[in-house]
Amino acid sequence: MIATIDIGTNSTRLLIAETAHTESGMQIMPAVRQLKITRLGQGVNASGHLRPEALERTYQALAEYQELLSHYPIERLIVTATSAVRDAANQAEFLKGVKERTGWAVRVLSGQEEAWASFVGAWKAVQDAGVFLGDELLVIDIGGGSTEIVCGRSNGEVLFSGSCQVGAVRMTEMDNQELGSLQKTVRERTAALIRQLPVDVSGNLTVIGVGGTITTLAALELELVDYDPDKITGFCLTKERIEAWFEKLARMKLHEREVLPGLNPGRADVIPAGAGICAVLMDLLGAERILVSDGDLMQGVWHIF
Repeated sequence: MIATIDIGTNSTRLLIAETAHTESGMQIMPAVRQLKITRLGQGVNASGHLRPEALERTYQALAEYQELLSHYPIERLIVTATSAVRDAANQAEFLKGVKERTGWAVRVLSGQEEAWASFVGAWKAVQDAGVFLGDELLVIDIGGGSTEIVCGRSNGEVLFSGSCQVGAVRMTEMDNQELGSLQKTVRERTAALIRQLPVDVSGNLTVIGVGGTITTLAALELELVDYDPDKITGFCLTKERIEAWFEKLARMKLHEREVLPGLNPGRADVIPAGAGICAVLMDLLGAERILVSDGDLMQGVWHIF
């Protein structure tokens, strides 16, 4: 068995999986999935540092995952960290803390590596679900601290990947939940990235979305009381519904969002900003719909490292 731990800006996730080798490459069959809202990126945008309380929440989650992993015959483990750790001035302190407590070496992904892993994980998941894909794909990964955009082909070839500092936690802490303010910030931070795309973004691209914001919007649309990755992967969200969810979520009070079926209460404070980012990106890319994938960098890292 293999396992992946992803230390993100908003959550720390665990995937334990069986593997099989097929003609199309390695197939990953999830056995255990866990997610803990650790908010490691709390305040990083303003201070540039990981806060002590955020470090402790994350250390605790990793300790619990280590105990769980001890009950499985894990042959290989990959531990990754993304935007919050990548941006933090005290990155070394955190990596040392993880090593001392668990013995694990954390791989801090660059923006390009994060984008690449997200693309491969999404492409494989949607392909394995039997969804028809066009020749060219665009994968959007809206995280807590950053957003990755990747362009590639339906055979898995990556043509372009990039990352920008637009994320649900980061935008929430900047208090950018009014559409006009959010749109301005997202446009400023993504314009250069979108201009570099080697394909016509207004063309007939298959757009795939991954990450907590987009899977949560799908779960909200489906009113999933219990999260089901099989129902998420391949689900189609339209631009109209994403915009409607942003407007609805932005109007609601926190306690009202926390009880919505399909929404993890730990995401209730950041989901309006995440939905707003998604709506603006759909507009900038000229996309009318987006395919949702539960598969992302958690699976993708096994295909590229």
